Amino acid sequence: DDGNVSFEAFQVSQQCMEMVAEEALEVGENPGFCYVNDTFTAIQEGKESKSIENNFFLTVVPIRQHSSEMFVSKFPKANRDHDSRQQSHDEMKKQLTKSGTAGWTFVDLLADFNMLIYLCKFLDMEPDMIKICSSIVDRDIPLEEGYKLIIASMVGLDSSY
Repeated sequence: DDGNVSFEAFQVSQQCMEMVAEEALEVGENPGFCYVNDTFTAIQEGKESKSIENNFFLTVVPIRQHSSEMFVSKFPKANRDHDSRQQSHDEMKKQLTKSGTAGWTFVDLLADFNMLIYLCKFLDMEPDMIKICSSIVDRDIPLEEGYKLIIASMVGLDSSY
């Protein structure tokens, strides 16, 4: 072990999705295995099998690095021990005070996944977060002034947002 962190993304195989659609696979008592319905036969490593380890159905998915013109990622992550910053109203204020500078709008700065998750602790999913996210995804839908006021007052911003 060289101390470097790596990660891989996985998804279930097409074969698994087809078997689930045909109801050939069932959930059983062991969460690490799928069980084959009695009306089907599964051949694994050349012999009939009544259970199949879940890992058999996993395929590696390539991870592409990308940057987004629509979303930002400046707000602290919730579960990062190595980051000295913690999610807080102060961190929200720090990010949202950039509104009106360097081309940033209030909605641009709200378009941060971790900030939106943090906001879910204080605002209702329906209708609040749905309306906020709609304005982020479709910039032709303006963010209602009421939401700007609520969020700005939560973090102690004056009316210059």
